[in-house]
Amino acid sequence: MRKLICITFILLCSILFSQSKIESGFANNPDYEPYTNWIDSSYAECLQNWTTNIEWSTCIGEHREMWLEFMRNEYNELLKLLNEEGKTLLITSQESWLRNNTSQELFWDYFIEQKPAFFGREGTFGSYMFDLQILRKRAVEIHIYKNAFH
Repeated sequence: MRKLICITFILLCSILFSQSKIESGFANNPDYEPYTNWIDSSYAECLQNWTTNIEWSTCIGEHREMWLEFMRNEYNELLKLLNEEGKTLLITSQESWLRNNTSQELFWDYFIEQKPAFFGREGTFGSYMFDLQILRKRAVEIHIYKNAFH
């Protein structure tokens, strides 16, 4: 149990302090403020209150859907703000991001099917939490781009 708590703490610290270049702000930008929203608050509360693997899985799944919905909304709003060149570039960027993440998820699923005991419970938890943070980072990047064009 101590090992699980220690690994979870280390993973959470590394996830919470690793942010995208957009989210981290630029060194010369005096207006930068870290971004958090209600999904972050809900996720933090959820992580404090799960006791079973099923509850943990539900927590991750629900927050993954929240970030996907947030990302879709921000993406669609950003598209409306861009000229044709910007729209083309954003669409290409988003399609590439989605393809890459889908490929990563498919390989992860394949790997777990082939080597189910390789990572164990803690490693699997960490991997899904890391994947959620990748989604969050992209959603926040799009949000910040949208606000810059607003």
